[in-house]
Amino acid sequence: MRIESVTYGDGQFAARVDGRSLRADNLLVAAGRRANLSDLGLDTVGLDPSARAVEVDPRMRAADGLWAIGDITGKGAFTHMSMYQSAIAVRDILGKDGPPASYHAVPRVTFTEPEVGSVGMTEKQARDAGLNVRVGTTDLGSSTRGWIHRAEGLINLVEDADRGVLVGATSVGPSGGEVLSMLVTAVHAEIPTATLRSMIYAYPTFHRAVEAALSKLEQA
Repeated sequence: MRIESVTYGDGQFAARVDGRSLRADNLLVAAGRRANLSDLGLDTVGLDPSARAVEVDPRMRAADGLWAIGDITGKGAFTHMSMYQSAIAVRDILGKDGPPASYHAVPRVTFTEPEVGSVGMTEKQARDAGLNVRVGTTDLGSSTRGWIHRAEGLINLVEDADRGVLVGATSVGPSGGEVLSMLVTAVHAEIPTATLRSMIYAYPTFHRAVEAALSKLEQA
């Protein structure tokens, strides 16, 4: 899809898209962002300054005596990614042992109303990776607290059915980023969904909707 032009008049936007004219009351511009590596002198250490990101190994090493963290590594433009990677780089610089970087359970939260949190793979990414996928989705209102607050939102779980573990999840609703924390743990540690079903979920909480979504996995 190609946007050819956008104009504004008489209180409306008019866009020309692939030869068609579209009109709208509001226009959301999400142009994205990318790291500017051209002025960092990367060529002096044998790296490509025109690259979209600085390639690093699991210890954050970009070159001999050079470590890189944060947005420029292309692993996710999140503050928590920089904090995670910085701890790994510091350990390596000081010669201390510790786990290498792993990105299979990166949490993402958009602080809108309601909050939108996700971790790991989407259903499409999991299927594209060749996994035997089962999906369980439930409305946040399936939890008593969600019903009390008339909360809008959902819990979506993506399971690798062959291994019986979650590979991705989404939490939308009030405190969606907080509810996501237990799902991040489940994806990161590859906790069996059978174990998640056997847990006791505090009542009444939003995260009880996770229990309902797990039951949907059994029906998928």
